[in-house]
Amino acid sequence: MKKRVLLLCLYGLSLSLCSQSAHLYIGTFADRGSQGIYVYEFDLQTASFQQIQTIDHLQSPSYLCLHPNGKYLYSGNRASILPNKKWGSISAFSINEESGQLQHLNDASALAEGTCYVSTDHSGRQIYAANYAGGSMASYELMPDGKIGPLIADFPLQKENGPVPHAHAAVASPDNRFLYVPDLGNDELMMYRIQAKRAKVKAKPKRALQVEQGNGPRHFIFHPNGKWAFVAEELSSSVITVAQQPKNGRLKILDRESTLPEGHTDKNKVADIHIHPNGRWLYVSNRGHNSLAIYEVDDASGELTSKGHQSTLGDWPRGFMITPNGKFLLVANRRTDNIVIFEIDTATGQLIDTGKQIKIPAPVCLKMKH
Repeated sequence: MKKRVLLLCLYGLSLSLCSQSAHLYIGTFADRGSQGIYVYEFDLQTASFQQIQTIDHLQSPSYLCLHPNGKYLYSGNRASILPNKKWGSISAFSINEESGQLQHLNDASALAEGTCYVSTDHSGRQIYAANYAGGSMASYELMPDGKIGPLIADFPLQKENGPVPHAHAAVASPDNRFLYVPDLGNDELMMYRIQAKRAKVKAKPKRALQVEQGNGPRHFIFHPNGKWAFVAEELSSSVITVAQQPKNGRLKILDRESTLPEGHTDKNKVADIHIHPNGRWLYVSNRGHNSLAIYEVDDASGELTSKGHQSTLGDWPRGFMITPNGKFLLVANRRTDNIVIFEIDTATGQLIDTGKQIKIPAPVCLKMKH
C-alpha cells in the first residue's frame, strides 16, 4: 500500500493520498470518564484527525514517551501494580507500524508515589521514572523487544534535614552521558552519570544547578544545538537559559525571564516547555494565566526575548507539543477537556488558532510519532 501511495504522489494522481500522516498519543488523568491513553491519526499538513484506539486498563497514564526507534511507547501511571502500595507504575506498549495502534507488553513498579514523568536514554536501553510525591527516580533496563526489564537503580532524592524532594523530570543529555533530574522541592537539578553500555546509572549524583529558593524547577529541555538548555520554574513563573559544561555536565545560568505579562499578579504555575525544531522559538505553558509564553532564542547567546502570550483557549494547560514538521502546536487543557490546535508562524513564532480541537476528558500529555 505504501508503494502504491508513493507512486500516486509522484505522478500527481491523488493529492488526498499524499498527506503526511502521523499518530498522536494522549495521556490523561482519571477524571470525568477518561479512558486512559487515546490514539489518533493526525495529518501533518491539514491538522485533521481521527480517533483510532483507547487503552482503558490504566489509571491516570499522565505522562508518555516514545522509544528512540519509534517502535515502542511507555506510560507513567499514577496507579500501582502492587497490592497494598500507593506507588506509581510504568507500562510498555509496542506500536503497530501501519496503524499506530498500541499493544500492551508489560508493566513495572515506579517504586514511589506520584509518578509524573517517564523518558528513555538516547540508546533506548534505559527507562527512567520521576516520582513527585515519593521524591525519587527509578531506572529500568529496556529489552530489545521493548519490554521493561530488570531494575537498574532506585534513587531517593531525600536529603538529611532538607526540604521534601519532588522529582519532576528525567532528561538525558544529547551525548547520553548525563541524566538531569529537576528537584522542585530542593530547587536544584541533580545529575547522574549514564552508563548505557553497561545498563547502569552511577549511584552518586551531583548537583548540576542550584536555582533561587522557592522557584521550583519542573521541566528541562535541550536546544537542538546541544549547547544550551532551558529550565521551566513552576513556582516563580520563570524560565532559565543554561549552558552545559561539556566535561562535567554542570549547568551555568545565562538568562532568566518571567513567563507572565508585566503587572500580572494572579496565581500561576508553569507546566510544560518545548522548543521549535528550528531552534528559534521557545514556548512555556502557564496554568492560571492559561497561556503559552513565546520567546525568541538568540542564536549567538541563547538568551530569550519575550514575543508575547497566546491564550490556550481553555483552563490549566499542563502539557503541549510541537509537531515533528514544526507546523502545528497542540496544547492540552486539563480542566476544560480540550486539546487546541494552533498553526505556528515560523517567521514570527506567533500561534494562529486553526479552529480545530480534540475533546477528551482530562488530557495532560501529548506525544507524536511520524
